[in-house]
Amino acid sequence: MFNFFIAALVVALAPGPDNLFVLAQSATHGAKAGFCVICGLCTGIVIQVCLLILGVSALIAASPVAFFVLQCCGAAYLVYLAYKSFQVRAGVVKLDADNADEDNAAGEGAGLSFRKLYPRGIIMNLTNPKAVLFALSFIPPAVDLKRDMAPTLQMAVLGVEFIVATFIVFGSIALLAGAVKKFLLNSPKANRNLNWFSGCVFIALAIALFLF
Repeated sequence: MFNFFIAALVVALAPGPDNLFVLAQSATHGAKAGFCVICGLCTGIVIQVCLLILGVSALIAASPVAFFVLQCCGAAYLVYLAYKSFQVRAGVVKLDADNADEDNAAGEGAGLSFRKLYPRGIIMNLTNPKAVLFALSFIPPAVDLKRDMAPTLQMAVLGVEFIVATFIVFGSIALLAGAVKKFLLNSPKANRNLNWFSGCVFIALAIALFLF
């Protein structure tokens, strides 16, 4: 299973929706925000592995309607995040009791709380149809039927390995992007540009769900 772990590291390094999502959130809100998102993404992977073991992933992949609905949900959520990013850039985000920890203006550098960022990671993963296809094409082929360990248990172990690999790679991305955010903290213009960048990334990811 060591070979699978190396492969998981390589896959996590390859540019994709999840690591670009971590990059955008870390660059916009800081490394801590990135790690909150990563925790959500890893939770999503846990759910994906459970769905894989139960056979739900195969049903979704085999149903064009279910797959299209998942694509639409994922794209809609990304467009919503882009809208929020552009709102922050324009300095028009209004604070309320449930939203008091969001950026009031792009230049203030205030971060989002764990309770807001953690669900973003979960939703991002679960509404990504490519995550379903990836789980189906990456984990089952790595199962060795000659081993004494049951196939379902093997898939669970492989899922844990993939989560660890994901956390290592995505955590590195969060730290690097967070360092850039910290360096530019006192520049309102840079913060506005980061929010614009984040919104554009979300739009690009939404389009990519249907094109690739």
